[in-house]
Amino acid sequence: MNWMPYHDLVDWGSVPDWFGAVGSIASVLFVYLGLRREIRARRSDDLRVRATQARLVSAVAEIRGASVLRVTVANESDAPVLDVAVLARLVPPDDPDGPSAELAAAKQVRRIPGRDVHDLFVTVTAEHRLRPADTVLVELTFTDHDGNRWHRIGAGQPEPEG
Repeated sequence: MNWMPYHDLVDWGSVPDWFGAVGSIASVLFVYLGLRREIRARRSDDLRVRATQARLVSAVAEIRGASVLRVTVANESDAPVLDVAVLARLVPPDDPDGPSAELAAAKQVRRIPGRDVHDLFVTVTAEHRLRPADTVLVELTFTDHDGNRWHRIGAGQPEPEG
């Protein structure tokens, strides 16, 4: 007796054919995952190389009274940085990971030559009054000599912008 009337019409192949098909699919998946891992590694290496100059540009804020900050931007690289924007933020003393408050509008510097330091004096808005114990965080945005735009917050690693 034939339990399946369509048994004679469909050829399901042999067991070796099924093993071959599963093996082919597994090898394609293995190659895809390896290629994806290699692409990620190359992107990471590329970002590390591109960030060489960006890691050498930093900014530090110093409180100079109740309403003035001195922000020092240092370019320790050999090449100039362009279109530098500095934004000072006040870190809340009770919640260091909480949202910070802008102290003033961003200050702009057109160009900072290589191996140079540039001082900016920021006048804090009237609603903020600085104390010596306050923590000020500096957000720095700039363009390196290769035309890459970077964003750096405090002492953190520079991140590509855009």
